[in-house]
Amino acid sequence: MPPPVLPSSVPSLVTAVTTMARWHQAWTGSLRFRLWVLGLVPLLVVFPIVIGVLVWVGGAQANHLLLLTLRGNLAGSHNYLNQVKTDVGWRVEQLVKTERLNQLIRDHAPQKDINEALTTAAKGGRLDFLLIASADGTVLGSSSGVARGSVLPPSYVVRQAQMGVASAAYEHFKWAALAAFSTEFSDRLFLPAPSPERAPALLQGLLINAAAHFPLAVNDPDVILVGGILLNQNAALMEHMRELIFPVGMLPDDTQGIVTLFMDGVRIAASAHRGADAAGAVVQPEVLERVLQQGETWLGQVVLADQSYLAGYDAILDGHGQRIGLIGVGFPYHPYQRVMSVLLMLVAGLLALAMLVLSVLFLRAGRMLTTRLRAITSTMVAVGQGDRTARVGVPQYDDELGQLMRHFDALLDTIARQAAEQEVAQHHIAEEASRRRALFEHERDGVLVLNPDGSVFEANPRAAALLGCNTAMMQQMHLHDWDAHYSRAEVTALLNEVGEDGRFLETLLRRSDDSTFPAELSISRVRWSDRTFVLVLLRDITERHAIQTELELYRLDLERLVVHRTKELQDRSEQLNTIFALSPDGFVLFNRRRKVAFANRAFLHMLGLESEQVIGLDEDDFSTLLAQKSLAQARFPTVAALRAAYKSRRQSEAQHQTSNDHELHRLFELAAPAHRMIEVLIRLSETATVSQILYFRDVTHETEVDRMKSEFLSTAAHELRTPMTSVYGYVELLRMREFDAPKRNQLLETVSRQSELMSSIINELLDLARIESRRGKDFVVERVALQEVLAEVVAGYKPPAERHAPVLPQSDVPLWVQVDRKKLQQALLNILSNAYKYSPQGGQVQLHYCHAHTEAQGAQVGVQVQDDGIGMTPEQLNRVCERFYRADSSGQIQGTGLGMSIVKEIVELSGGHLQIDSTLGAGTTVTLWLPAAPPLLGTETTPPA
Repeated sequence: MPPPVLPSSVPSLVTAVTTMARWHQAWTGSLRFRLWVLGLVPLLVVFPIVIGVLVWVGGAQANHLLLLTLRGNLAGSHNYLNQVKTDVGWRVEQLVKTERLNQLIRDHAPQKDINEALTTAAKGGRLDFLLIASADGTVLGSSSGVARGSVLPPSYVVRQAQMGVASAAYEHFKWAALAAFSTEFSDRLFLPAPSPERAPALLQGLLINAAAHFPLAVNDPDVILVGGILLNQNAALMEHMRELIFPVGMLPDDTQGIVTLFMDGVRIAASAHRGADAAGAVVQPEVLERVLQQGETWLGQVVLADQSYLAGYDAILDGHGQRIGLIGVGFPYHPYQRVMSVLLMLVAGLLALAMLVLSVLFLRAGRMLTTRLRAITSTMVAVGQGDRTARVGVPQYDDELGQLMRHFDALLDTIARQAAEQEVAQHHIAEEASRRRALFEHERDGVLVLNPDGSVFEANPRAAALLGCNTAMMQQMHLHDWDAHYSRAEVTALLNEVGEDGRFLETLLRRSDDSTFPAELSISRVRWSDRTFVLVLLRDITERHAIQTELELYRLDLERLVVHRTKELQDRSEQLNTIFALSPDGFVLFNRRRKVAFANRAFLHMLGLESEQVIGLDEDDFSTLLAQKSLAQARFPTVAALRAAYKSRRQSEAQHQTSNDHELHRLFELAAPAHRMIEVLIRLSETATVSQILYFRDVTHETEVDRMKSEFLSTAAHELRTPMTSVYGYVELLRMREFDAPKRNQLLETVSRQSELMSSIINELLDLARIESRRGKDFVVERVALQEVLAEVVAGYKPPAERHAPVLPQSDVPLWVQVDRKKLQQALLNILSNAYKYSPQGGQVQLHYCHAHTEAQGAQVGVQVQDDGIGMTPEQLNRVCERFYRADSSGQIQGTGLGMSIVKEIVELSGGHLQIDSTLGAGTTVTLWLPAAPPLLGTETTPPA
């Protein structure tokens, strides 16, 4: 029977297995082979992998950078076009203010003059058209040949202008509607249609349109000015935009970028470019879908004139925010591909050269390594054969392997030296035995060597002395013979149980004279040669017991001190708890795991929380809870952020040796349970139980004070601006025009009156600020009679024309007060002046003296001023002492609105209060109450209460 025929693949498999086995044997059996293989790995394995990764990652990053550049170019072109729109709107808005156009409109000038002025203005403003239309859109004049009486089509900017709002916007109109703006626009719309369905888009125009309303005045017509630029085939605009976005030399290989505009996907304008499609080309459907329908920016590769371009497109929005067109930019892609290919080949060449050099150096180092290892091996073989003088020799290189060769020779020298020293060591062993015997004899503790049954095998002199015997007597004794604490059976059991680890115990030993002493024993089982012994070390601890007794007394005293100190700490803890409980500020303590361990009552009340809602929260949950209770615009900063700011500030202070904790304060605004401004501060702790402490303070009042100050400054500026505007306006009027003497004097009187009002406001503001800042410290307080002060005020006051002066009331008893005479006169004069000013229809102003006595305020005296004037409503009465508040809203009664504020400050700083009663249409009664001065003994009498 013939032998079976093996498949053709079997010999190949056998060959492969044999080759693998040979390679494995070479790898495991030869260090030189392993080094050779490792030396070729960088060139044959690492190099291809690195090149592949470089091609993949580098290409992706380069494309990403190009797309970022393209996005910036697209944003720049869109910004430029928006700037053009803004400039058009600004020019139109400036033109409606020109005296020339306004004069033509007011004079109803001929249409020819209006058209010539508009043509000149359009050329100067680089506008394609400029129209004047009535409020209903009828054209009254134009720079572009539009006939008078034409009607403007519906337009966003025209509607805005009709409402008095100047605006500019992108707008698209059909061919027929564009004729209403310019008769020349139709020639710029006709382009070769790319397809029948795209033909309607070529009959539409895209305008940058702007409109503004002429200033209205008496007998002036209601007209608007409309102007703008047609973007269709606007080559100059597109070319200027391209030069800005892609300056000369910006792109490689002298290539040019392109800027385009589209409507309904059809190109209506483009910058000049070599080989680019003309206007009328169609944008890709994908771009149209993404930009016009989805409102997204599109970036990618497109083909223009058989060339690959990186292009980007974005939507153009009209005044209503509707997408009506596209703006696009692009630049050729092939120069960048060539540059990346050249760079890749250059990097690959340098990397291949580096890998080759690395492999050659590695193989050379491997050969030198194996050569020196063979020298070490030869030396070891010679030593093993008995040649004790064989050495490796001096190494060629002083590297790690050279050090190994020197150490190997040193090892061989050490072995030879140790052989010589072995005899000396034996002599030293004999001396060591003698020395240890001496130590045994002179050890300060007793040393006993016992047989396993407890009989003494050997004892040192110290052990014999402790037990009152000599060494000869000790060798005839047993362990239980001198142990006075344990019985014979217990001693035997102890000897049988003890092991090599040993055991310590205290016992009572008996001397030969029957006296006892406490002793410490260390018992362990040991083996010497082939015999087993029990080694006992004993020490007299009589002195130690005395020390322990004394220490016990110290311990009892220490426990009493600890109890006393603990009570002091508890008292201190109760004090701190009381402080935390009574403090108006909030405190929150975190443990070492940064969880809330304590929150005082003020904090819980401040945030409307219960203790169970806070205790146990970690700092993240705590921050979230406070953020939920805060307003969105002023949220609570997280605890982690506060801690990071604190650490950063402390590091800065350590570097600059400064300290400013105010910068660590943070504010947040609570929305619930009540609107509050809260200031928070963090402190870190290094104690065993507390990691950090948060301090919360309600600063709502301080914030409100700052707000009131800002509001006061705003109101003061407004009040000062009103007379200042009048003064400035009339002065400018006097400078610009000539008036006759009566008219000029009238204007100057107005300027003088407004200047006096402004001076009065400033003086009263200064008085009020001085009174508030000094808080009465500059008051010259003296004892005066109220009747005397009032008489001086009435005597110095000049009532308005045809009004009678007030009559002083009668009082037989002097009403003494402790006040600043001048300040009180100022307050009374303000009230008396208001009584006359706010009773313009006439009526009597009456003065009265008042007396009162209460337990809270004691004896008080006052002056009452009553008028029959216009009176006030309850709402006006509540605000009468506010700064700049005036009850007269008509503006016919002169005043600054600061008088009652000054009166209130003076009276309160004098220890009194102000009482105001008023009825609308019936008049107002103001009473100044002041504390009555105590009488001087024997000279005055007190008025009845």
